[in-house]
Amino acid sequence: MRKLYICMACLSILVLAGCLEQEEKAQVETPAVAVVTEAVTQGDFPQTVKVGGTLRGDFQSSILAKVTSTALEIPVRVGQLVKKNDILVKLDPGSVQSQYHQAEAVYQNASKQYSRMKSLFEAGAISQAQLDAAETEYLVAQASFENASQAVLIKAPFNGMVVDIPVRVGDEVTQGNKVVEIANVGALRLILDVPTTQVGQLRKGQIVKVASPLEDGTEMTGTVVSIADAANMDTRSFEVECRFENASRGFAPGVYVVALIQTNMLSDALLVSNDALMYRSGKTYLYSIGSDTVAMIAVEVLAEGDSMSAVQGQLTTAQRVVVVGQKNLTPGTKVREADK
Repeated sequence: MRKLYICMACLSILVLAGCLEQEEKAQVETPAVAVVTEAVTQGDFPQTVKVGGTLRGDFQSSILAKVTSTALEIPVRVGQLVKKNDILVKLDPGSVQSQYHQAEAVYQNASKQYSRMKSLFEAGAISQAQLDAAETEYLVAQASFENASQAVLIKAPFNGMVVDIPVRVGDEVTQGNKVVEIANVGALRLILDVPTTQVGQLRKGQIVKVASPLEDGTEMTGTVVSIADAANMDTRSFEVECRFENASRGFAPGVYVVALIQTNMLSDALLVSNDALMYRSGKTYLYSIGSDTVAMIAVEVLAEGDSMSAVQGQLTTAQRVVVVGQKNLTPGTKVREADK
C-alpha cells in the first residue's frame, strides 16, 4: 500500500507540474510588431508612360571637315553658347589638301589688279569691257578664297550651343569626319525609344513632362509631335519625338532625362504610398491593418507616380496599410503603431 501511495503522489505532482507549465505558456503572449502605416486615400490620378532619353537641340547640325588637316586651335568648349560666324575650330592652312595660301595669293593679286583697272577706267585709259573682265576675275578669286577660308576656319552656322567636339588640338582631322556639333537651344527635342507594349497608349499632342537632373524641382513641359509607324528592326521599339517650345533652366542638349507622358486620367482611384507595395513572383501585395493584426492583400497597380500609386483590389479608404516594417510580418501577425 505504501508503494501505491507513493506512486499516486508522484503522479499527482507530475499532473500539477504539467498544468502549471501550460498555464505559464498561456500567459506568455507574442509581442506586437511595431509598424508605420498610412491611410488609403482616393482621388484623380494620371496614367503615364515613363521612358528615358537624351535631349537634343530643336535644330542640331554636325559640321564636317572639308579637308584633311591638323587642328591648330579650338577656341570654344562643350556647353558654350556661340553666335553665327564665331570660329569654332581652326585647322592648319598649310596642309597638303588646303588651298588656303594659294587662294589667298590669287585673291590679293586679283584685288590689286581690279583696283588698278578701276583707276585706268576712270582716267579713260581702258574700256568698260576690260574693267568688267578684271571685276569678274576679282569676284571669282574672292569666292575661291572664301571657300578655302571656310575649309580651315570652321565657323558656327547659326546661334546655338556647342554640344560636341570630338577632336583635340593637335589631332589630325580627316575630310568628311565630324569636327564639331552645334544645336539651336531656343527649343528642345527629345527622341524616345518606346517599347511595343506601351506605344499603343501614345497619341500626338499628349503632354510630356521631364524633371531636371539637378533635382531642384524644375520641370519642363512639352508635347508628343510624332510617333513612328513601324518599329526599329534592331530594338523592336518605336521612335517617339517630343518637342519643348521653350527650354527651361537646367535643360540643354545632351542632358539625359526621364519623360512622363500622360496617357489617361483615372477618376476616384484608390491611392496608396509606393512604400506599401511589395512585389513577389510577378504579383503585387500590401499589408492592410485589421483591428490589431495584418492581412496580405493582392492589388493591381493601375498607375505609378513618384510617391503614390493608383491600385485596384480589396481596399477601402477606411483602411490603413503598412509602409514600414513589412519584412517582419506574416499574415495574421499582431501589430502596433510605432512610436513617432
